[in-house]
Amino acid sequence: MTPTPNSSPVAKEVIVPDKILIIGGGFAGFWAAVAARRVAGPWAGVTLVSPEPVLQIRPRLYEVRPETLGVDLLPLLRKVDVAFVRGEAVELDTAAKTVTLAAGDRLAYGRLVIATGSRMRRPPVPGAETAFSVDTKAEAIAFDRRLGEIARDVAQPTIAVVGAGFTGIELALELRDRLLAHSANGVAERLRIVLIDRAEIIGPELGPGPRPEIEAALAAAGVELRLGANVRALAADHVSFADDSVLAADAVVLATGMAASPFAAQVPGVRDKLGRVVVDAALRAPAAPEIFVAGDAAAADTGDGHWTLQSCQHANQLGRVAGENAARDLLGLPAVPYTQLRYVTCLDLGRSGAVIAQGWERRVEKTGGEGKAVKRLINTQIIYPPADGTAEALLASSSIDLAARAGRVDGAKADPVPGKAA
Repeated sequence: MTPTPNSSPVAKEVIVPDKILIIGGGFAGFWAAVAARRVAGPWAGVTLVSPEPVLQIRPRLYEVRPETLGVDLLPLLRKVDVAFVRGEAVELDTAAKTVTLAAGDRLAYGRLVIATGSRMRRPPVPGAETAFSVDTKAEAIAFDRRLGEIARDVAQPTIAVVGAGFTGIELALELRDRLLAHSANGVAERLRIVLIDRAEIIGPELGPGPRPEIEAALAAAGVELRLGANVRALAADHVSFADDSVLAADAVVLATGMAASPFAAQVPGVRDKLGRVVVDAALRAPAAPEIFVAGDAAAADTGDGHWTLQSCQHANQLGRVAGENAARDLLGLPAVPYTQLRYVTCLDLGRSGAVIAQGWERRVEKTGGEGKAVKRLINTQIIYPPADGTAEALLASSSIDLAARAGRVDGAKADPVPGKAA
């Protein structure tokens, strides 16, 4: 009998000598592990490796209280019989089919899913290491501590945000409320926010569709723009520009784009300019057929000729498909192609609400309070594992059926946020 994802074969008919190993505990890694278990059933071991058993809710780290933005993975993994190994993967041996951890442990695999994510790219200028960021939970907490010091000690503060892309825009528009969370009512309204980018326009990667809404929100929030600016050096208390001008600041925070984490560089094959492994339709690394790559470490065609973005939206589906295909391949089943049902831009605009745009051309669909309600629904419910946390719910949520999962967003009630622009 040939095993299928929905039928349990007799054990003696299926020889699965090795396990499925997933490297990375972010959105892609977590869902790869659950999907692999759903498909493999009892016929293969599934192990997830990560430095800590916490799903960092990275898309929300620009928000207040970053210390709350994590989900304990251990109870969820136990429910679906996925083993967890704490550690950082540092070496890949494709010939021996092993991964070595920083502590020296070597883990064997039958199939491997690499979901090691991305890291913010600090600009190649002196002092870049002195600036804050919100790239990880720990870094976001460190920045929040600095905001607490500013709220307490500085009467008329200035914060410089370097990088006017997606994260930089959301962070700049949240900063007044971040200070308010530290009981700095007057200080928050006196805060000078300067958003800096070398591009001549705001959010060039977001296209022209949402730009009027973004510009209006920045103007309403009193955010100063310094565009077309070349940063020469950074320090904890200032930004130096190529034109010899200097901006004094009480904090400098970076939002300067992402690149694949270094471990992905060990996968044989072609990489794109972000260091991502270029994979085939099954998310397999063509030069290493027992390896699948997901999330921000993968460059994949979304099924419509566009390349994946380093985003939670794509990472969730990439992880599910990579995990399913790793299990299918190990069991001798045909792979399923990776596709994205649609692309949605969902940008938080702080007190001005949010802008929701559909498609790669980013047609604006919702703005203001209506957009904010959708953004809040996605940020606080949709991207999280199922609230009830049962094994059945987890396994069902790992389905690669995008249309069914999209119904969670389309069918959920998203009430306008009180007090926000409609």
